Amino acid sequence: MSITDPREAFAKALEEIGDNNDKVLAVSCDSASGSGYSPFISKYPDRYVEVGISEQTGVDISVGLAVNGFIPVISAIAPFLSMRAYEQVRNDVGYSNTNVKLIGSSSGLSHSPAGSSHQANEDMALMRTVPNMVVINPGDCYEIAMSLKKAVEYEGPVYIRMPRHPLEDILPIEERDFEIGKAEEICDGKSGITVIASGTVSNEAKRAVEELNKEGISCGMINVHTVQPLDQEMILKHASKTKLMFTVEEHSIIGGLGDAVAATITQLEGAPRLVKLGILPGAVNTGPYRELLAAYGLTHEKIKESIKKEM
Repeated sequence: MSITDPREAFAKALEEIGDNNDKVLAVSCDSASGSGYSPFISKYPDRYVEVGISEQTGVDISVGLAVNGFIPVISAIAPFLSMRAYEQVRNDVGYSNTNVKLIGSSSGLSHSPAGSSHQANEDMALMRTVPNMVVINPGDCYEIAMSLKKAVEYEGPVYIRMPRHPLEDILPIEERDFEIGKAEEICDGKSGITVIASGTVSNEAKRAVEELNKEGISCGMINVHTVQPLDQEMILKHASKTKLMFTVEEHSIIGGLGDAVAATITQLEGAPRLVKLGILPGAVNTGPYRELLAAYGLTHEKIKESIKKEM
């Protein structure tokens, strides 16, 4: 049975990576247990740094470790890592192309019960502006594990979103080959509609597409785990034969997947119409996770409704 708990998947991957690479260190901003660091810390206590609720300090400590040959994996709650420490991330990690791996835990709406201050609806937009930064938005536990493994192998800064709610596999693991910067084609639609989804709502989008296909409305779908660099080749392949495209993301419709796709398809003469589904600017709603997904039109039922409405 595959793992569905994101933190369990992250913990297992980090421990395996640590077993094979003694340069990997864990840096926590008072988020060790919530991020899945505990097994790594128990096994390698001398490779763990706890800085407390001090994201700016944590980033700069990670930079110092990286320039001395280590591979720091720093975890903090996503809005505070991406926003409070943005200056340090931009200046000390991005500008210097420093080999730091940033884990934005409890990303998107997943920490909503703690209030709107703990929502990370703009983190990908911010991280996409950082020079040299790879931005990964995993949608299931396989992608969480593989994004961490590939990030450690990659020489340079990487930001990985990590949700906290259980996730189903988007595709059977045996059918997958994870590569940074490469999207997955879930299905190739014939009716001129393509859905491009990323992260935790990819399964919601997939379910909507499957139901529409059963109803005779043919939709293609692309799963995008790497938002930066975007797989432009895959996007343009579908855009060239599509009249209507949808992007679906648990993130603001400004600066994330939707805008990345929009910038890509403008290269085409006669580009398809693009509808961005995500969190609207200025949204400050809090509440249970599934209720918020529905409120922002990100459940499979709401995605299906949006597609039918725009046809």
